[in-house]
Amino acid sequence: MNRREALKVAGIAAVTAAVGASAKMEEQYMNRLEMKPKDPAHMDKGELKHSPLVTLGAKDAKGYTLVEITVGQGGIIHPSTPDHWIDFIELYADGKLVGKSTLEPEISRGAASFALKLDKVKTLTAKSGCNLHGIWTTTLNV
Repeated sequence: MNRREALKVAGIAAVTAAVGASAKMEEQYMNRLEMKPKDPAHMDKGELKHSPLVTLGAKDAKGYTLVEITVGQGGIIHPSTPDHWIDFIELYADGKLVGKSTLEPEISRGAASFALKLDKVKTLTAKSGCNLHGIWTTTLNV
């Protein structure tokens, strides 16, 4: 690439960045890369902060179990600021999407709960999306 082409590309990138900066939240860039801890048995603080924690409550009289998902483990809670937040939490039962919560920065914390009948379910998978650091997954054998 010659100097003129490089300047053109840089100019287009600068205009795109300026337009993107003024865009609404829905139009902002969201990191959608699937992320995994390097060593799941020994996660670092950043990995703990982004990994969903799945907690099962007691089964109620109708057979539903409360499944709570909080983003952050080991006492480290994911922030919710205008520039860094959890934008969604999804719950899958044996690979089938059974619940999704869409979250807003600042006003919503990275947490959601769902009531499910788990009698025939073998695995629950929670996914959380950090706008900056991608999609993090936790799987629990039921």
